[in-house]
Amino acid sequence: MELLFALAQTELPKTVEKPCDVDKLRVLAAAQLVDVRLPDVGARDQVAEVFGISQQGRAALAKAYPHHAFRFTSTFSSGSIIPDWLPSLDSCRMERDATRTTLDS
Repeated sequence: MELLFALAQTELPKTVEKPCDVDKLRVLAAAQLVDVRLPDVGARDQVAEVFGISQQGRAALAKAYPHHAFRFTSTFSSGSIIPDWLPSLDSCRMERDATRTTLDS
């Protein structure tokens, strides 16, 4: 969430070059919170391009930071942002309650 918050404070699109931040973007992309172009996992250069924050990402930010006024400058595209190496969400079962989310695969 900290990376998502930081991205919401910057002008997008934005290039992310730190490998640890690229890994965090993979998680955000899998959760469909951002529109991002990710490098292949085995690529020599781990550089990602963030294009926008999705509606789900905006909702997550509003819930996590209810007293912060976010101004989003970029829109979310309808194309797939999930890289081919991630398993399909259809193969997982998600259970949610009011306080936590559990992912079983």
